[in-house]
This record gives sequence, C-alpha cells and structure tokens, in this order.
Amino acid sequence: MRCFVGLELVDTCLERLRQRVEPFCRLLIREAGWQVRMVHPQNWHLTVLYFPELDAAERAEVWAEVERNVSAGAWSTLLIPWTGLALWPTPRRPNLICLEAPVYPEAAQWPLAQRLGALPFSKADAARLTEYRPHITLIRFRGPGSRPYAREWQALQKEIPQVPPTAIRFDRVSMILSDVKPDKPVYTREYTAVL
Repeated sequence: MRCFVGLELVDTCLERLRQRVEPFCRLLIREAGWQVRMVHPQNWHLTVLYFPELDAAERAEVWAEVERNVSAGAWSTLLIPWTGLALWPTPRRPNLICLEAPVYPEAAQWPLAQRLGALPFSKADAARLTEYRPHITLIRFRGPGSRPYAREWQALQKEIPQVPPTAIRFDRVSMILSDVKPDKPVYTREYTAVL
C-alpha cells in the first residue's frame, strides 16, 4: 500500500493556518474562478519519506526506525525556513498550492536518511529526501487547467496569506496510509508518536 512518514502540525498551528488559508481558498474559487479545493486541515502534514508500496511487515520495520529517530530527537527542534504559499510544482502548471521552503539539506542528516540503501527503506522515493524540498499541501487543483496561473498569482499577491516560519511547529510523526480515490486521497494513520 502507498504510505508515507509525515510530521503533523501542533493543533494550535493547524487552526491558525486554517484561519488564513480557508478565506483565501474561497477567494480563489469565488473571485478568481479557480477550480480548487482546500485539503482538509487534518490532512496537512510535512512528508518526510514517501513509499509507493509497502506491505504491513515492511511498514512495521520502517516505523521501528522512525521511533528510533524520535528517541534520537531527529525532529524535536525542527525549524523549516518557510518562504510562503506557492503554486506547486511549477507556477505555470500547478497541481496544488502549498506552503513551501527552499531545499533543506539538513534532511540528509536525519538518521532515517542513512537507511535508504537497505530494504525496505530503499523502496522509498529517495530522490525526495536527497534534495528535500519541504512543502505542506494546502489546496489542490480540480482537474487539468490551462490558465495563466502564474500571471494571475502575481496579481493576487496582496491577498496571499503570509505565514511566518515560526508559525509552523510539529508535535507528532505518523505512518500514514494513502488510498488514492478518484476525487481525493484518503489518509489513515497506522502509527503515531509524539515528538
């Protein structure tokens, strides 16, 4: 099954972010005419490691390593240099709107990253961790679109919510199963640990 290890936001951070993103999403739909939907805030997370396919035993093995990372404090003082909301992966043909940060080379120092050469860790999308570019998906586009999104985004600059880097904190890590449905993915938390 598809799954990922994700860091989850502190509830108060999640609520403050929702208060900024929800009205912006409504503005995009009603005033700009964009075909978008806000991702449910309970599904906002920072993906650490994505696996296209892992069975239950492999997920348990990965989770044991995640717990070792938690014990070692790998993510306890994490401060990502968030730069703000952005069209992702590119402004010209976005699939989503996310809170993004520049490439974060410190991810290569996480103990979990040292295990990527061995099974089942080698089944991960290792390229995402090698050139780790943190982002939190907040809004998804509905279906294909060929609009001048980049130009329209520039015109919306005064409306785009500002999110200071210190406003985003994480207090838990989870192994999240991702069941892709036609309209949206369905996430199920299989394991969770407090940071």
